[in-house]
Amino acid sequence: MGKKKKNKIDGNFVAIEHNLINSEAWKGLKSRTKWLYVEFKLRWYGDNTRNIILTYKEVKNINIMAINTFIEDRKQLIERGFIDVIKRGGLEKQRMIYGLSDRWKKYGTKDFVKVDIKKILPEIYTTKFKKGHKFMGNRYKKKEHL
Repeated sequence: MGKKKKNKIDGNFVAIEHNLINSEAWKGLKSRTKWLYVEFKLRWYGDNTRNIILTYKEVKNINIMAINTFIEDRKQLIERGFIDVIKRGGLEKQRMIYGLSDRWKKYGTKDFVKVDIKKILPEIYTTKFKKGHKFMGNRYKKKEHL
């Protein structure tokens, strides 16, 4: 007679370390931000630590959270050292590539490496252009009459 298999797990699962749950960086997060981290971990297959993709479209389609909430929570995960931006997307429909990080282990100490979110992800769409601005081209230049 063969041995019976115990505790068979159907589907994917996420392993989260006790050290992570007990860390200062984790304790300060909102519950929805923790769930976003779990979603990043679900996309980790063991060999793609620096190649995790989660697009706005995926966030919207599987109803993880609203896009603005996703942006806010992603910012918290980056600032506290749980994820890093490996490649910035956006232009020509390129995806942003994330990576899992261990920076959270040093969160709250002098050895913690702070990441300036504004340098990685500048708010490029907040600039309001006025008529005649270089970006707008010569479309709004005053026409001189003869």
